[in-house]
Amino acid sequence: MLLKRIEAKTLPDALAKVRAECGGDALLVETKQTPRGYLIVAASPQAAAPRALDQAGGAALLSKWTRGFQSLADAATAFGLPDSVLRAVEKALLGTRVELSRPGDPAVPGLAAKVLAGLLRRERRVEDADATFRTLALVGPTGVGKTTTLAKLAARAKDRGERVAILTLDTYRMAAVEQLRAYADLMAAPFEVCFTATDLRRALQQHADKDRVYVDTTGRSPRDRDALPLLEGNLRAGQCATLLCLAAGTRAADARLVLDAYEPLGLDAVCLTKWDETTAPGEALGAVVERGLPLSHVCVGQEVPQDILAAAPQALAEAAFDLQAEKAAS
Repeated sequence: MLLKRIEAKTLPDALAKVRAECGGDALLVETKQTPRGYLIVAASPQAAAPRALDQAGGAALLSKWTRGFQSLADAATAFGLPDSVLRAVEKALLGTRVELSRPGDPAVPGLAAKVLAGLLRRERRVEDADATFRTLALVGPTGVGKTTTLAKLAARAKDRGERVAILTLDTYRMAAVEQLRAYADLMAAPFEVCFTATDLRRALQQHADKDRVYVDTTGRSPRDRDALPLLEGNLRAGQCATLLCLAAGTRAADARLVLDAYEPLGLDAVCLTKWDETTAPGEALGAVVERGLPLSHVCVGQEVPQDILAAAPQALAEAAFDLQAEKAAS
């Protein structure tokens, strides 16, 4: 079976079982605590590729996909999704009653979208009344839109009637400080600049009565191995949840480099920014899926707070397979 349910008393034991049964690069579809310990639903992207068959039942040498999945795979590849994720979807379909040996089964597109949606973990709590995300730090490389994303989230919180404070650790670029100060003034939200971990702890204590505290951080190259440990120390001092902002147009290799660099911070969720600026967001999205990281939001423009959407796995899956265009045409 492609998708495996693995249970163990502790999370480390469950992860060890995943590595043993699905390999070290397994896709984590779901991880949750149960009364008996932990449950992980995992998939192995290294599963052997199914042999495509021609109409006579012989091996089709010109395609790496089954005929019934070919058009969906082509659309998703153009979208940017990696083969590892598409293999997981196709393998799951082979375990059902849909017809993949030839094109035309009307059930295949919808079921494929449901399988892909199941691989896209969603983090809903970023905007819910959950103490885990009360203090949220936005992190990520330079130029990915952290400051604008923070303003969108803070404005949405204000619209919900929550009391908001905005802090920044980004003292590297004065323009960023002034931009965020302007957003805070528009929202009538308190704003403070923090230079050290001590400043951050003091500011958080001062705003302990707020429902939400958003923390902006300096954008750093994933290759800047000296700066990231300092950022980690600051965020741990403030006990901040972390939201990684990753540009949707980031190439797969670069997205993996970013994730390698920032995962030691203990990423709680990912927001894909600048979705409107790329035609192939699937490379960044696929890197997030491969790591089993939850997605919270997608940013689709610069308008504050309108251009941010809560991640919707089904809609993203339909976009990846270009099913929305099919619906519009039908």
